Amino acid sequence: VAGRTLIVDGDGPAYRAAATVKTVPTAVRRFQQEILTWMYIANADDAQVYLTHEESRKAGRFNIKAVKPYQGQRNGSAKPPLLSQVRHAVTQEENFLPEYTASMEHLVEADDAMIIQAYSLKEDGVIASDDKDLRMTPYKYLDLKTGKIIDSDPFGHLEMTYTESGTGKLVGHSLKFFWAQMLMGDSADNIKGILKLNGKLCGPAAAYEFLHPMKNIEEVCNAVIGAYREIDQNPLPEGYLLWLLRHPHDSFWNYLQELPLLAKNVAFLNDCVKRDWFTVPEDTREED
Repeated sequence: VAGRTLIVDGDGPAYRAAATVKTVPTAVRRFQQEILTWMYIANADDAQVYLTHEESRKAGRFNIKAVKPYQGQRNGSAKPPLLSQVRHAVTQEENFLPEYTASMEHLVEADDAMIIQAYSLKEDGVIASDDKDLRMTPYKYLDLKTGKIIDSDPFGHLEMTYTESGTGKLVGHSLKFFWAQMLMGDSADNIKGILKLNGKLCGPAAAYEFLHPMKNIEEVCNAVIGAYREIDQNPLPEGYLLWLLRHPHDSFWNYLQELPLLAKNVAFLNDCVKRDWFTVPEDTREED
């Protein structure tokens, strides 16, 4: 498709390349092959690949005081020995191909940079990622399991899938999927989500049952914020961790200001923002 750009999360391909070979040059070729394969499946004209630097600020997420520490479960986890070298190598210009370029993100996460690019390219962009978080894009998304492109949808949908053992997994698309994550959290990033929904723990099935019947963003956002309000849990920490930026100066708070929220939910959020829910980084504090 002329003008179609594939917006690629490069962290997964880099990990797989590093885990399956013995040398960096071979890993780079494996990485290149996977990016070209994804481009072929998506009928993309070119691609832009994004990776997250090991010391990235990740849009300030480590400063958020949420229920659980952001990505706290990842400390000390074993990684392929070549991973750091491979990640560095694939973002060097000499290892680009004519079909794509790659960049390493230091201030935000690759996920943020990809959503920013999706909002910039709109119908000319298609996101491809192993990470389900990117499903919150309202624009085109490549489902790598089926090889099909999910069309743009400003509201989105939810669906339950099940493994052979019967474990349920909630997938979806666009902003409805984001609000589902606000309920069920994200175990991959150590994000709890809501503590209790209607008096019970909220996993994928409960989030699906709660949100699936809702047909518009007004109903969804008020229901989720209302559920947080009912148990007096501040939704801002979880929202700041889960929300992916639409532009460099975006935030979950900015998004909330655009929503048709009920007066009681607005009052609740105005109280929540005054609570102790983030740490100001030392290098941005004003002098005494």
